[in-house]
Amino acid sequence: MSMGANKLPLEGIRVLELAEGWAGPWSPTLLADLGAEVIKIEAIQRLDNTRGPAQPPPGTPSYPNKSPGPRPWNICLTFIVCSRNKLSATLDLSRPLGLTLFKELVRLSDVVCTNMVTGVPEKLGISYARLREVKPDIVMLASCGFGATGPYATHVSMGGSMDAAAGHLWLRNYPDADPTEVSHSTHLDSVNSVTGAFAVLTALFRLRKVGKGQFIDTSGCETFMPHVGEAIMDYTMNGQVHQPMGNAHSAMAPHGCYRCAGEDRWVAISVATEKEWRALCQAMGRPALAADPRFADRESRCRNRAELDRLVESWTREIDHYEAMRRLEEVGVPAGAVLDNSEVYRDPHFSTRGFFQPVEHPDMGTYPLPGVIWKMTRTPGSIRLRPPTLGEHNEYVFKGLLSLSDSRYAQLDREQYIGTVPLVRPL
Repeated sequence: MSMGANKLPLEGIRVLELAEGWAGPWSPTLLADLGAEVIKIEAIQRLDNTRGPAQPPPGTPSYPNKSPGPRPWNICLTFIVCSRNKLSATLDLSRPLGLTLFKELVRLSDVVCTNMVTGVPEKLGISYARLREVKPDIVMLASCGFGATGPYATHVSMGGSMDAAAGHLWLRNYPDADPTEVSHSTHLDSVNSVTGAFAVLTALFRLRKVGKGQFIDTSGCETFMPHVGEAIMDYTMNGQVHQPMGNAHSAMAPHGCYRCAGEDRWVAISVATEKEWRALCQAMGRPALAADPRFADRESRCRNRAELDRLVESWTREIDHYEAMRRLEEVGVPAGAVLDNSEVYRDPHFSTRGFFQPVEHPDMGTYPLPGVIWKMTRTPGSIRLRPPTLGEHNEYVFKGLLSLSDSRYAQLDREQYIGTVPLVRPL
């Protein structure tokens, strides 16, 4: 079937999002980028935790100009980043009428995305089994830290706890250091979100072919396991327990971050082949190192990595991190300047690609946001809708989609089933 020039791949698909944090909301964000109508549903009694802390004081860095303003729940930066292209509706599902209205929305939708702890959807009456009663072909994505089954299914999780449980925290620690010295990572949240979105696309494809929906159970730990698969298989096959190596690599050297000229400036270098090793030696102005017996092959370089790292850093310390990257990439050595957030934003590569897009928001003004992560020639994505304010689309959802009368809509607002101001500040 041909697709119109301006028609996005998921136009006509409606997604209901009942999620918070990063892993849960980011999957629907990706679906929204592809054209799905995503309605984020929260209760004014309990909001998404990415909306920020209770009563943030002036100077809090998570807000534009470090100013929370009169409606901080609308402008906390984590919420802003993962809420583009979405609609916002509020609804209290803990009361029978709210649950009934939600099920009416499910009847009109294709996908429900949640990252509630296993057991919570059942308590609320919105489990997959219950939703199938009102929409037999519904697709439901449940993104949990440990999945919907198993001994840890009911464990509350965040990116840091999944990072630890998947073995990643251990591996990325430094030798002779304890885990308290390793920075927090939300890498697992991002991986789980992308795989969740992919699973939804697959389920929608199957739905179109055979007319049946399905339940998608993703575990943040399991979706990340392929990233540490080598270490796990080394244990299952060889009984080998990998030790923390920081930025080093078990089978490559030199491999790591090397100090450059300037304050706290670094370059990441990865040498995997003999050709890359010889090219690095040439770039450093020390071609004779390629024939040094200590570094004659990969095994020798790994065995003598400490001395090798000192030699490499004696070169990088004399040049700028961007210059080090440029020189190495010119000769085919994988290298990347280690950038802080300001350098990432100012980097000419990303500006040339138009990745950061200016977005105007009524509560925070105009700021550039990270853009859509795919560049598709026939269906290019963009930030079509700015991040919504709380309950901004209540009228569209309840009076438009559900055809509620003005008086009934007003009653919902009066009885605090819906609203645009939280009854309690975000946690």
